[in-house]
Amino acid sequence: MNQSNPSELLTTRRDRRIERQRRQIMDAAAQVFAEKGYAATTTKDIALAADVGESTLYNYFENKRDILLGIAAYQEARLDKVFQQAVTMETRQQMVDVFVAVMDIVLSQSHYIRALIGEAWVNDEILNNHLVVRLSQISDFLQNFIAKRVASGAFRPVDARLGARMVIAEFIGAILPALRGVEPQPDPRQRRELAEGIIALWIDGVNNGNFR
Repeated sequence: MNQSNPSELLTTRRDRRIERQRRQIMDAAAQVFAEKGYAATTTKDIALAADVGESTLYNYFENKRDILLGIAAYQEARLDKVFQQAVTMETRQQMVDVFVAVMDIVLSQSHYIRALIGEAWVNDEILNNHLVVRLSQISDFLQNFIAKRVASGAFRPVDARLGARMVIAEFIGAILPALRGVEPQPDPRQRRELAEGIIALWIDGVNNGNFR
């Protein structure tokens, strides 16, 4: 029977402990950023919210900006996994599953999203290097998907770029109230219904043939 190297297990446990502490600090920072704004937040505020010493915080992040970039990177990594799996989607049901998975990530980390969007409003680095890049990647993925379905005859000839923008707009519009916290977050059943509605509206449209 193969036995794991104790030093490797220790490293794994240590890595998990470091990741937990980083997440605790990022969670606290996102909440404080959302409440006070990035510019008005200090590392002391974050350390207090995370229930750690300010010196401990610096063991995991160099400064406040590094924490914000850590939040952005964490969000990107989770979404990347979904889009890697989405490359093979072929059916409507698979599309719904992908939309539900993205919705789960975005809504479960809504405080991260609010912090990033709030800072992107005044910080060109966050806007251009993270939010714009991410939206461009999602748009390119959807354009590719639409163009392939048009080429195969599954979709009627449409502007793939415009179609991608419409999907993104429908998705954001559907979850924006919950993302902002002005409406309760949808439960799993409601999220699936939302995803099914977005896909139906996008693929089937609203015209039953009677509207001229």
